[in-house]
Amino acid sequence: MIFDTDIFIWVQRGNERAARLMEKTERRYLSILTYMELLQAAHNKRQHSYIKDFISGFGFVVLPLSENIGHRASIYIEEYS
Repeated sequence: MIFDTDIFIWVQRGNERAARLMEKTERRYLSILTYMELLQAAHNKRQHSYIKDFISGFGFVVLPLSENIGHRASIYIEEYS
């Protein structure tokens, strides 16, 4: 399952439903954009380390952003905005 930034924020804020979903999901993914958003939100190096440890500790795989994915995303944005 691919997790978006919002799910990570909900888990950090103590949302038990989001945390259970993350815990029981066997294959965990996040996009490189989500990873960068999480790191950008960190206020210091300690938080950077926490985020990196959390991602690796839960076995998340960071997915790259390809040209095809970017193109499809732009189509969806135009279609649904």
